[in-house]
Amino acid sequence: MSDDPRPAESHRALAGALRKWADDHESPPPVPGAEIRRRAVRRRRRRHASLAAVGASAVAAASVVLSMAFTGGKEGPHHSRPPAATLKAPGPPSAAGSVPAATVNLSRRELVVGGRVLPISAGSAKTPTPTGRMTVTGKYKVAALPTDMFGLERRYEMKAPWVIQLRTPQNRTNYIVAFTVDEKAPGNYDSTTGWIGLRRGDAEWLYRRLDRGAVVAVVGAAPTPTPVPATPAPVRTTMPSGPAS
Repeated sequence: MSDDPRPAESHRALAGALRKWADDHESPPPVPGAEIRRRAVRRRRRRHASLAAVGASAVAAASVVLSMAFTGGKEGPHHSRPPAATLKAPGPPSAAGSVPAATVNLSRRELVVGGRVLPISAGSAKTPTPTGRMTVTGKYKVAALPTDMFGLERRYEMKAPWVIQLRTPQNRTNYIVAFTVDEKAPGNYDSTTGWIGLRRGDAEWLYRRLDRGAVVAVVGAAPTPTPVPATPAPVRTTMPSGPAS
């Protein structure tokens, strides 16, 4: 039998290491079923509390966003919701809101455009010129127009120069024309059937200035013609006849 103490020390070290390894890997003591259920209930309560807190935070954030959207981000207790917008169907284009390019004053027998005044002849009291804001819908250097427009009894078509076609507020057609039939009428008297007559040179100048879509405002009324006083009939005196000689 050997007297060397090293083998005994080695056995003791190995035994100590085995006990430590066993202690580290020792199974936990069993937990009773009631304790397991209590732990599960506590976990569920914690989850519900967390979900409720998250939901409350989301609702609060949404409320803040909606409040800023309706009040424009302003703070204060008296901000009310803005009224709902009223939708309006777009109507057909008209000359109601357009700035007139020319103005016709029937009372003065003149057409004003670009600071220039042009004498006109318009419709008489029996055939008045329609008033309102009219739109230029066509332009013709020469156009065939019915002669009854010019007050002629025989009805046929007659060529007229520098014709500007208008659309009236009543959706009817009217014209601005060079009044070549009677150059003395513009500025002096009204002798058309409702259309507007200009001197030939003025009609050409206006034709080149107004474009399609331009607005012409017609205002006033034809002046009442001054009645011509009737000439008194001459007084005829009868000489008394004397006695026959």
